[in-house]
Amino acid sequence: MSSLEQHHSVLLQKCLADEFIPYLPPLLDKTKPEEEQNRKNLSRAFSAFAIHRICGVPKLDAAASVIDDFDDYGIDAIYYHALTETLYLVQSKLKATEEFKQDEALAFCQGIKKLIKQDFNGFNPNVQNRKAEIEDALDNCSQIQLVVAHTGTGITKHAKGAIDELLADNHHGEERLQKQVINYDAHRVLQDLRDSKAYERVDVDLWVQKCSSVAEPRVTYFGLIPLEDLVCLHNSQGKALYERNIRTFLGHQTEVNASIQRTLASMPQDFLYLNNGITALCQEINPKSDKGGKKRLKIRGFTVINGAQTIASSAQFLDENKAADISKARVFLTLIKADADGSFGKSVTRARNHQNPVLLSNFAALDDEQERLRREIAHLKIRYAYKAEGPDTANKTNRIRIDEAAQALSMLQQDPRYVVWLKKEPARLLDTSSEQYKALFSKAVTAFQLINAVRVNRFIQQRMEIESLETSGQERLVYKHGSYAMAWVLAKRLRSAISSPALIDEGKLAIALSVPFDELRQMLWEKTNAATLVTEGPPPEYFRGPLALFRNQTDVVPLLQEVAIASFGLTQDPVVEHKRQQQAPGQPYPEGLFAYLISKAPQIGNLS
Repeated sequence: MSSLEQHHSVLLQKCLADEFIPYLPPLLDKTKPEEEQNRKNLSRAFSAFAIHRICGVPKLDAAASVIDDFDDYGIDAIYYHALTETLYLVQSKLKATEEFKQDEALAFCQGIKKLIKQDFNGFNPNVQNRKAEIEDALDNCSQIQLVVAHTGTGITKHAKGAIDELLADNHHGEERLQKQVINYDAHRVLQDLRDSKAYERVDVDLWVQKCSSVAEPRVTYFGLIPLEDLVCLHNSQGKALYERNIRTFLGHQTEVNASIQRTLASMPQDFLYLNNGITALCQEINPKSDKGGKKRLKIRGFTVINGAQTIASSAQFLDENKAADISKARVFLTLIKADADGSFGKSVTRARNHQNPVLLSNFAALDDEQERLRREIAHLKIRYAYKAEGPDTANKTNRIRIDEAAQALSMLQQDPRYVVWLKKEPARLLDTSSEQYKALFSKAVTAFQLINAVRVNRFIQQRMEIESLETSGQERLVYKHGSYAMAWVLAKRLRSAISSPALIDEGKLAIALSVPFDELRQMLWEKTNAATLVTEGPPPEYFRGPLALFRNQTDVVPLLQEVAIASFGLTQDPVVEHKRQQQAPGQPYPEGLFAYLISKAPQIGNLS
């Protein structure tokens, strides 16, 4: 079993600090150094996180269950779940570098035995203050569930043996102890950490007119639904309603969306005939009562996969036209029982989305890695917009679009051809079927890596734009069209900072890159200028512009090679010449040489 990776540990600690520590019982000993108190509170908050996720209870209640402090006898949280009549006893360990060990298990067992006997002597005030509550829970619970929460590589053999011995021992007289301990391990912690930023599941009752259904090959209901009902759902659920749609609201600037609003304004009764309808998936459909030709469907896990523009445009229309009456507007609803994340659900989403123009990049919204990144990035208070959406006034510093994510991640790749693809065919990078997309948005990409790459790339692109405005002629064109080449080389010197589990400080970045940026900019200009000059016959003339050069793989690969060698101080390195001769037949670029150059790039640090 693997432990929680460092970058995920940082995300977890941020979640604990922001969402649980403020609600914890105060530490009993406040004389310890602040740093030590902060570590202790993170450990205590982890117990609350485990209770919150396992029992599905509010964070405030989970935090109140924590007793972790001195004299806790190895029990870090006590929570009675009245709905299931289960008393949860938790011991947690927030150290990804260590296993859950025997001494911790023995302390846990000792505390459990004392609680079973309702012997509260020696417990700390956090327990003493809840004595009546705990006694009542012990009297009324139907089962006692032990939980070991940890982020390390697992539970040692001896620790497991100690707990198993307690559970097998009948001398304590407590038959309600569950024989299976909940092993809340690093894998489950990570899944719950991601799920904590998932959109809330939408459960709803809808009245459907002319309702009919088929059971094979998939349970599907068809019928008419008042548009007003869907608008109400949009207003109450927001983006959660469209979790698996490939786009959110594109705004009323699209012709289709403008047409929707014109129809609502002039002839809402004809809306049914002029609209393609709504398609939705759900986890469960339970038909209920019939009334006046309508059937009530109780739906769990409702998500619109086609029709976001219809619903959102209608909601915007009503918001801007308070007195408008759209009660006669109806839409055709197709409701399919299917997992939105499964292959069938995704294939239906692809097939149904053709009313507004669809780009290949829109289907990145169906990639689970994109949602994984959105959830992890959300823990860092940044919105990752990987679905197509209309313009908004959101703070761009705290928002990252998928297209700029692809651009920034391209700068981290070893393959120099990404510089060419960004200039010549950027759509390839967001085509989910392309090898380039799969390389950019792999499982290995972390939230920190993506955010840091974007911050670095934003800085370089903005500086290059300024440089292009302050120069003229051929030099201006080099800066205008060579910004990706510049970013590709400079990003190699920030490889460690970008990949570290800490966010780059943009102020520190600007200071640290001031000199390296200018040196590289001058070098890029000189080498690009030389590559575009005709050297035979006076006077020298440009035979093609920088735009053509940076769109040509034959020109860009050797240019980046020479710029990297000079920039990384490898001009006299004997290995470079050896690597030059090693390009194997069929290789699109000298892979061994570029791998070596990147490995030797001097790193710029202290940026977080």
